[in-house]
Amino acid sequence: MKKFLTLFLALAVLLPALPSLRAADDKKETELETTMGKMNGAFRKLRRQVLDASKNAESLELVASMRAASVKSTELIPALAADKPEAERAAFVAGYKKQMQEFMAALAPLEAALKANNNAEAEKLVAGLGAMQKKGHKEYKKPDEKKS
Repeated sequence: MKKFLTLFLALAVLLPALPSLRAADDKKETELETTMGKMNGAFRKLRRQVLDASKNAESLELVASMRAASVKSTELIPALAADKPEAERAAFVAGYKKQMQEFMAALAPLEAALKANNNAEAEKLVAGLGAMQKKGHKEYKKPDEKKS
């Protein structure tokens, strides 16, 4: 009886998760999405700790991680480019690469502020990076499909 109850409880817990697991298998992440996900994880952590001067060394590592991911992202093409007409595609990709270059350039002052222990300035720079991220995602990221 105990085995049956244990099996029943395990199924009751796992059964609701099955559709979401299948949906995750249906959609494969592109290399750009994977790279941007790494950058986003580092950015979120940086936003939470940017004011803490005792974590500046770790914050600098996060900035380096973001720089590496943005360099790799610049070499890739957004999936949304495939949806653009052929005549607009080159300009779309050039705009994406330009915005990624601007993002990378904006990391240098942030790195300098963290090295100088100027965390108030670093916080302002992180906010500016957040605005750049929002703008870039609005223009170049394929909208997420609606979940049913």
